[in-house]
Amino acid sequence: MENKKIHHLMLLVFSIFGLVNYFLIKNNIVADNLRLLFFCFFMILILGVSHGSLDHFRGKNLFQPMLKKNWFIFFYPGYILLSLIVIFCWTLFPVITLLLFLMVASYHFGEEDLRFFFNSKGYFFNLVSLLKGFLIITLSFHYSHETTVVFFEYLMVPQIEYEKLSEFKSLLFSANLIFLIVGLIYLLKKQINKLVLILLEIIFIIMSFIYLPLILAFSMYFCFLHSSKHIIGLANELDSQNMSNGLKLFVIKAIPLTFLTAICAFLSIYFLDQNINKNIIQVIFIGLASLTLPHILLEILDRRNE
Repeated sequence: MENKKIHHLMLLVFSIFGLVNYFLIKNNIVADNLRLLFFCFFMILILGVSHGSLDHFRGKNLFQPMLKKNWFIFFYPGYILLSLIVIFCWTLFPVITLLLFLMVASYHFGEEDLRFFFNSKGYFFNLVSLLKGFLIITLSFHYSHETTVVFFEYLMVPQIEYEKLSEFKSLLFSANLIFLIVGLIYLLKKQINKLVLILLEIIFIIMSFIYLPLILAFSMYFCFLHSSKHIIGLANELDSQNMSNGLKLFVIKAIPLTFLTAICAFLSIYFLDQNINKNIIQVIFIGLASLTLPHILLEILDRRNE
């Protein structure tokens, strides 16, 4: 199945899921409360985190030629150590660590999202990638500012640290969107079909952040429009001839680490604090930050090794 058809399917699932949840929330069948938070937490664990659950296979391919049978002695402690360093830094320097995470995650989101449609290099592509991922942050700041403030408080970053920035939240979002669209038009001026698909995706993302609770909009983007692209890429690597078989192989290989991550996540929620809402937000975002660093480093090393 070609990427265009796969993307159509992703957008269809994203839009149907969003519409169903919008009507459920609008009619007070589903509320923006702890149940919704748990639902998003489960969704991120199953569909989101799993897209990095084959990192150990990528690590094996990278380090086995150099270290032979001892590759795992270097890989697993190194991967865990990097994750722990992020968590440690977050507890000591939450403002700086959050800022770095938002910038790195923005670039990662945007770059991986755009590479699904076309391969490119250079500073301008990197800038557009950053703008594409950063849209998630400026959308949150603009349309769900109060919720973002609460989330940042949970993440140990008080409002006073970015109070002046809040005054420019509309300008930040508008500038982000305008420069992103201009950049995409420049990059894809000869590939109109791909440009239309990416712009359509951006419209769907914006609508979800306008009409849905922040945690649900983020979870939908992360699971259906970001992680799914990476999973498709991994499925192609596992079986380039048969996408269905590639996806089956991915699920089988992803289950062990996804299950282990889920156990660690639930234990963290139980032991962190009496405020369950706060615990879930911390586990989602600090947990994602701790997994993002080693995951991105592997991606970089793997591309250099190609």
